[in-house]
Amino acid sequence: MIKKTTAGVAGAVAAGVLALGGWFGYQEWSEPLEGHVLEGHVLESYDATSPMSTAQHSENVFTGRVTAFEEQRDIEGWTQDVYRVEVGSVLRGSVKGAVRVTYGLDEGTAVRLKAGSTYVFATNAWTDESRDGHAQLFQGEMRPVDSAQLAVWKDAAALPLRLSQ
Repeated sequence: MIKKTTAGVAGAVAAGVLALGGWFGYQEWSEPLEGHVLEGHVLESYDATSPMSTAQHSENVFTGRVTAFEEQRDIEGWTQDVYRVEVGSVLRGSVKGAVRVTYGLDEGTAVRLKAGSTYVFATNAWTDESRDGHAQLFQGEMRPVDSAQLAVWKDAAALPLRLSQ
């Protein structure tokens, strides 16, 4: 009985020492080098085809009626369609009125959205002044909004915002 208890205590101590050593090692490698400032953006992966995942990374989630296809742009090597969208109901954010939304799929050109149809948009505003409007983050199938789809997006927009900076 004493041998089992001693072995258990020794194992717990060894595990604690390893965990503590790993933590100190991580701290050493994760700290910036003295005199160096590290800048950049944290990229956090999310499933761009899932409303639940996409909404957490979107400043704005709203319904909007496409009023016009405006143009196609090449943005950072991706073909993007630019639409004029009249904002309907806002599920997250403060977007209102008419906005420009860029939309295209990572793997190729998306099916063009239909003028007069209302869709759910999950967007972030472009930070580059040469690109006005909003970038559509959702990469799933864009279908005209219905009550079931709207209910899913309402639940998704209620999740905490997780913008990466």
